Amino acid sequence: MTDDRPRPKYGEYAPLPAEPVAPVAPVEEPAPPAPEPAPQQPLRTGDVILTTLLLLVGVTDVVGSFPLFASISGQLTAVYAQLGVGGTSASPLAEPLGLAINVVRVVVLAAAVIVSLLFIQRRRRAYWVPLAGYVLAGILAGVLVLIIMLNDPTYLDWVTKNS
Repeated sequence: MTDDRPRPKYGEYAPLPAEPVAPVAPVEEPAPPAPEPAPQQPLRTGDVILTTLLLLVGVTDVVGSFPLFASISGQLTAVYAQLGVGGTSASPLAEPLGLAINVVRVVVLAAAVIVSLLFIQRRRRAYWVPLAGYVLAGILAGVLVLIIMLNDPTYLDWVTKNS
């Protein structure tokens, strides 16, 4: 096909053709074939059983230790007696932080259950999720108990006398 129009100079528009050009109808391309579903991995029965047992241990631990953290000032008094601190726990933060420990442990357990179920549904290993939840809940509870003890005048007097 030859074009007998004059070639445009730099910065000029090419002259329009004398006869109108018919619009070109779009060509419909066939839709790509649907991808075949990926073969699913078999369900890991051992992992499901182990994860379930670890979650049940977590539920038992959280429910069983609810009274312990709810009355943590009494528990600290018993610990002080064993350490030879003498006196009773008088931290004003004991009861609110005891409640906070219980709430944190329940939230971490709920998160571990949800994440474990999602991993099992996606056929991924899930046994480590409850273990990570135990570690996280233990660290958080330990920090909160430490805060209670460091705000307890009885314990602080004993530490300063014995250091």
